[in-house]
Amino acid sequence: MATAPPAPAPDWAGLPDDALLTVFKRLGASEVLLGTAVVCRNWFRVATGEPDLWRRVDLSDCFDPTIDMVAMARAAVDRADGCLEHFSADCFVNDALLFYIAKRTKGLKSLRLVNCMKVSDKGLVAVGKRSPHLEELELTTCSIKISMKAVGQAFPQLKRLRLNKRWVNIPCEESFDNHHALDIASSMPELRHLQLFANRLRSNALAAILDNCHHLESLDLRQCFNVHIDAELQAKCARLKDVKLPKDSASDYEHESYIETLSLNTVLLLFPNYGAQGSGDSDEDDEEDDLDAHLGHLAV
Repeated sequence: MATAPPAPAPDWAGLPDDALLTVFKRLGASEVLLGTAVVCRNWFRVATGEPDLWRRVDLSDCFDPTIDMVAMARAAVDRADGCLEHFSADCFVNDALLFYIAKRTKGLKSLRLVNCMKVSDKGLVAVGKRSPHLEELELTTCSIKISMKAVGQAFPQLKRLRLNKRWVNIPCEESFDNHHALDIASSMPELRHLQLFANRLRSNALAAILDNCHHLESLDLRQCFNVHIDAELQAKCARLKDVKLPKDSASDYEHESYIETLSLNTVLLLFPNYGAQGSGDSDEDDEEDDLDAHLGHLAV
């Protein structure tokens, strides 16, 4: 009995463009950039010539120190050809990349950055000048020196903010603990959803947010251990649809979380400028630089 001839190999190179786009969207930006696009000329043509594929660029959870991640991100932004709407990444983003994004898109709706210690408000403001209608911003374990007032002014339509940290038991001045929260209260009136995981804000700064962000619907205060909910704050929080309190479980928090306790001697060793008396802003900047350096170490 004659053996049937083997079936011909699938013509992957001849797949129609709409089928390839569906597959590429499921794979994600990093997979397409690192390998899929170089399979054949047809795949490369679709991967580089269809801006719709690059409206959402997610480069989170793929950081590789052996790869030029900034160059890869720039390639994705270029392929979006001005249509970029959502960008997320961790570890490698800096102000230079944000300036690059700002120059090449003016319709960004969502920006999510995790463990990006080299991002400042200058880069974020540059994005805001071109994409003032951005509605979602995440800055998780990013630099503590970012001015949230400048960010709020740059994104007047901001609806969702995640400003998350990792809790370190260091005694700080009230002005330091509250500066981010008070900036949010004074510059982000359109907020609907606010996550402040492990933020150092105190109860009076929380009250300012609740008094000024009139559209707020959800608030996440888990591991915000400087906040003490009294009857007045409880009444203000009762107006919201969803509230997570400082001691609520963090089991569903999507990032790594832990609490670090440092002795005063350890604080002084890690942060030589901590608590030093000075008359100028440079001493405060040095203290923030020391804190940033340590928090950056914790983030990686």
